[in-house]
Amino acid sequence: MPAHGPSDRPAPRAGAPVSGRRLAALTAVAVGLAATAAYLWMSAEQLRRMETPSWDLAIFTQLAKAYAGASAPIVDVKGYGFNLLGDHFHPILVLLGPVYAAWPSPMAVMAVQDVLLGAGAGILAWFGCRWIGPVRGAALGLGFALSFGVLEAVRVQFHEVAFAVPLLAASLCLLALRRFLPAALWAAPLVFVKEDLGITAALIGALIAVIAAAQRDPEGAWTPRGRAVRAPGPARWGRAGGAPRIGGSGRPRESGGRRWDVRRPGVVPGALLCLWGVGWTLLAILVVLPALNPEGAFDYGDRVDLGAALADPLRSLALMLYPWQKAETLALILATGAVVFLRSPLALVALPTVAWRFLSEEPGYWEPTWHYSLVIMPVLFAALLDAVLRGRRSGARRLGAGPGAVLSRAWNGWAAGGPLLALALGLLLLPASPLAATAQETGRPVSPAVEAQRRAVDRVPAGSLVASDLSALTFLVPDHRVLWIGNEGDPAPDYVVLDTDGSTWGGSGPGDPVGYAERKYDAGYSLRSQEGGMTVLERTD
Repeated sequence: MPAHGPSDRPAPRAGAPVSGRRLAALTAVAVGLAATAAYLWMSAEQLRRMETPSWDLAIFTQLAKAYAGASAPIVDVKGYGFNLLGDHFHPILVLLGPVYAAWPSPMAVMAVQDVLLGAGAGILAWFGCRWIGPVRGAALGLGFALSFGVLEAVRVQFHEVAFAVPLLAASLCLLALRRFLPAALWAAPLVFVKEDLGITAALIGALIAVIAAAQRDPEGAWTPRGRAVRAPGPARWGRAGGAPRIGGSGRPRESGGRRWDVRRPGVVPGALLCLWGVGWTLLAILVVLPALNPEGAFDYGDRVDLGAALADPLRSLALMLYPWQKAETLALILATGAVVFLRSPLALVALPTVAWRFLSEEPGYWEPTWHYSLVIMPVLFAALLDAVLRGRRSGARRLGAGPGAVLSRAWNGWAAGGPLLALALGLLLLPASPLAATAQETGRPVSPAVEAQRRAVDRVPAGSLVASDLSALTFLVPDHRVLWIGNEGDPAPDYVVLDTDGSTWGGSGPGDPVGYAERKYDAGYSLRSQEGGMTVLERTD
């Protein structure tokens, strides 16, 4: 029997675990709990200092309050009688209702996001530890937990896209392991998180179908010339298997066993997910949102001119890099994924989010702040996992000794260290992160202005209709029916709360708060209390 050298041995399957389930579970729990605890701490400190980056937390708290009362998501902060399902399509937020019913506080809504993001870190750590080892697995989860997109999302408080994080992490990690049916099932609920994520789900479905149809035999292993190697088990829907086919000469194809076959397991689930995602996006944008919106239209339909983008792709490509804020954000995204994530086709899943952000004329979408990069983060880190596994497959095949082989080996080495590099970047940026800012403020007493805000909220009787600027908006929601003072056409409230010295008014609010409220609401008001800039007005007619 002839001897076989290393290049003649079948490579180990890329999907073979390298760590035990128990170690992976312990790593995942440790990473997930640490991340969740850090996020909860950040959120609690924000509420203690009454920080309000925007009106969004007030909106989602009011939505959770409505769902907790088993009613439609009427959010008066957005506009009197406004159904929030006419703003964005996010029926998954009904899950906030039971949480808010048990804990009627803005902190309950923020805690849900914190747990979801921590779960995403734990999922990535579990897959990483199980399939690429405990050190790189922990780095994968912690790198995600400390990434700029995640920490910025915590800083700006709750948004619906938090629900996408564990779904994307699980779906894409399963896809990296060629577990096609579970990957499709985890991606399917994305359509209920936000209307644009239906396109993301559809792209995941397309990737599942393509990867399933084009994968090597078996599961990425190189098939020795002249022999057929049978996969470990029978073919099943959603998972690779079965014996590779060989040509009439008894030899596999020179491509190393890669053959396109639409009958392979995984093609059908991927195609169905693609149709599911596109269908729900069209239904949401063309039917549901216009039907529930007061204007009878999708409010954000004009943010991107899709026709113009498709008609002039070169101009669209240029717009992805200019103005400079776009290039800065793209560079940070590339660095976060240690660049090597681009080796994986899973990176394509980030394209819909990147495209709508950078093709929009809204400057707020271009910068690396706010929550707009959140859904990109699980894509980057799942693609990092896939890049490591692809490096393992590539290294297991005969690479030769030419310049291409040398580059391939170097690329494999870079890919192998990708999770560690991603964690290193997160640690490097940590001193300038919202997490570090929270640490600096922890333990310090709140300012007199915050104390005045708290007393102003307490002076408004529970159950009353109150209009407020951002200073007290979120904190009034649990016990009051709340309007935002910036809206037009709202009914006259029973009380008005203003911080005339705060950032809402640029530090120079109305000099005559009573006159301002009377003109705005065409009703009489009197001064109930005034402490510093915090003013509470009571209706008199």
